[in-house]
Amino acid sequence: MKIRTKIGVAAVALLLWTGLAMADVPGSIRGEVTKISGDMVTIKTTEGKMQSFHVDPKTTKKEGQVNVGAMVSADVNNSGHATSVKVIQGKGMEKHKG
Repeated sequence: MKIRTKIGVAAVALLLWTGLAMADVPGSIRGEVTKISGDMVTIKTTEGKMQSFHVDPKTTKKEGQVNVGAMVSADVNNSGHATSVKVIQGKGMEKHKG
């Protein structure tokens, strides 16, 4: 199998997995940040469920510094992209907009 084919298959698999992981996210969600990997943020919601969403450095409105351990509120669209993220408690409370 050629390297391009392998990369293509891996990329499609990642997109499908990400889409499935974010399929039930739309709306406003709250929780504690448990992981940040690149532009992806994972939180444990107040209901105890793990949810991941994409934070675009250019288009996502942010209030506070999003860090592991911070309690956040996020507005997430049907694509799993956060349109806004606000730190509401804990690490990252210092005012930093970016």
